Amino acid sequence: MTSNPILRKTAFAIFAAIPCAAYAEGFSLTGQYEGRYACDSTTGGEPSSWSDPMSAGIVQDGDRISIDLRYTDKQELGAEYSLYTGSVVLNPEGTLVSGYFEACGGTFPSKELARFFPAAANTPFSFSVTSVWASDQVPNLPGLTVQTCTWSLQRVSTETPTVRPCETAAQ
Repeated sequence: MTSNPILRKTAFAIFAAIPCAAYAEGFSLTGQYEGRYACDSTTGGEPSSWSDPMSAGIVQDGDRISIDLRYTDKQELGAEYSLYTGSVVLNPEGTLVSGYFEACGGTFPSKELARFFPAAANTPFSFSVTSVWASDQVPNLPGLTVQTCTWSLQRVSTETPTVRPCETAAQ
C-alpha cells in the first residue's frame, strides 16, 4: 500500500464501498427438495431429450453444501443417486442465494459441474440449476454420454436430511 495518506484513504474508501458477498449465514438450504430435471443428451453421437422427477436432500454447513440427489433414469437401473459438494453465497442484502456444486459420487462414475442461479431467499424456497454431465461408464449405454440438464427444485421440508458422504475415489 502506498505511503501517501490521500491515496491510502482513497484506496480504503474504494475497497470499503465494494459490497462483499456474505456466506449464506442468514439463510440455509438445508432440507428436502422435490422437482424435475430435463436433459439434452448425446450418446455415441445420437441426440435425445427427456424430463423426469427427482428428489434431493441438501445439508448446508456455513458456505458449504452437500447434496444427495435421487432419481430413476432411462437405463432401467432402478433408483439411482448422485452426490455433490459445493459452495453457496448470499448477496449483500441477504435476499438472493446462488452457488455451484460438482459431482463427488453416485450410482456410476461421472463428471458434473452445476450452477444454481440466484434464488430469492424466502418461503417457499425453490431454485433452478444448469449442469453439464459426462460419463463413459453408464450401464446399458455404450460410449461417452454428455448431457446438459436443467433442474427445478422446491423445498418441501426444512428437516435435516440424511445425506450420503462424498465418495473418496475420484469420479
